[in-house]
Amino acid sequence: MDQAQKLRQLVERKRQDLLKPKFKVITISSGKGGVGKTSFVVNLATSLAKRGLKVGILDADFGMANVDIMFGCLSKNNIFDVFSGNKTLREIIIRTEDGIEIIPGGSGLNKIYNIDEEKKQQLIHQFYEFSNYDLLLIDTGAGASDNVLNFIEIADDVIIITNSEPTSLTDAYSLIKLIYINNLNSNINVVVNRVKNRNEAEETFNKIKYTVNNFLQKDIKYLGYITEDLRIGQAIKKQTPYVKEYPNSEFSLCINKIASNLLGIQHKNKYSSFLDYLNKFLKVVGK
Repeated sequence: MDQAQKLRQLVERKRQDLLKPKFKVITISSGKGGVGKTSFVVNLATSLAKRGLKVGILDADFGMANVDIMFGCLSKNNIFDVFSGNKTLREIIIRTEDGIEIIPGGSGLNKIYNIDEEKKQQLIHQFYEFSNYDLLLIDTGAGASDNVLNFIEIADDVIIITNSEPTSLTDAYSLIKLIYINNLNSNINVVVNRVKNRNEAEETFNKIKYTVNNFLQKDIKYLGYITEDLRIGQAIKKQTPYVKEYPNSEFSLCINKIASNLLGIQHKNKYSSFLDYLNKFLKVVGK
């Protein structure tokens, strides 16, 4: 093998390394309920999985945990059943048709501070089987509870879902303000949901951006928008991700564009693997 050939192989290996997904933790939150956050998580995960990525969802909405229902599944147990020794992790994790794995958290996550160190280590050991995720999406509750802020703090990126309604904008800004005031995360992305068109979405985002720039002297990123589609309710009733039910709709195109934008974000990730994240998660959640 000559020197030029070795160089070409080295360049190709470097190129493949750049193309290979790095493990990333994305926390999805909203200032208020009813803005379509969980529907967004379900459809984003489906879009990412269709690209061949290994996607996990941690359902961390303590009050309204229903990611499983939107996929047409129903979880009878949650992660606390693993902590207490009643179930194994394999028994509670739900795998969808597209290979997405749902970790039902629910109220079980709120009890994590009662778990001793030995049981935490047992949980980590069980997670070795699920350590090959490319992305972990965390669906939090709405608002700014301590648990929501904890999940925001330990994420690589944060996505805030809002719409054009004044109350939604105000609550989104309040959440962003808390994140910045407490130095929880600087990688804040905004998705504007349920808009008529791109112009409405950009006008909505610019209102938040202007307020954040002027009053906090900080910045936020525009990740994309999702158009209003009355058929979304039908997909939810069918318990099927909308991007599968209507793959060529404008809604689905918007989701796919957001997925592309998300994968294009370049900065140093906090974690080398899912297990690395899990160790930090067990220290922070419930503190």
